[in-house]
Amino acid sequence: MRLFIAEKPSLGKAIAAQLPGQKKASRTHIVCGGSVTVTWAFGHLLELAEPDFYLSADVPVNGSGKKRWRLEDLPIIPTDWKKIAKPSAKEQLAAIKALLKDAGEVVNAGDPDREGQLLIDEILEALKWKGVTRRIWLAA
Repeated sequence: MRLFIAEKPSLGKAIAAQLPGQKKASRTHIVCGGSVTVTWAFGHLLELAEPDFYLSADVPVNGSGKKRWRLEDLPIIPTDWKKIAKPSAKEQLAAIKALLKDAGEVVNAGDPDREGQLLIDEILEALKWKGVTRRIWLAA
């Protein structure tokens, strides 16, 4: 199966409309004729982990549930920066992860700029995609 990952839902729907075959749409993707699926991001689905992520579990928390920043813990400079799913993006990331399991190749349909490339690349990296990746360059 070929999986297109668009940068935003409107682009994903426009791509799917141009592909042959019967369409079956869901909240997270559109299957086009059985051999092609189109899904999408909506901005950055991942964000850098908060400083609490890098502090040990024994650091006390304050009244709001965040870990206290103690002098002995500062500066907080991670050697390996972690990206985590934004709360609003967890369902979409789970859908993309499931779709990648059946994909023979991915087509990066991010916007034709560096940010568009990054948006899709960071998803593929986070989900540990190692397969064939192609790039489609679409401009309005």
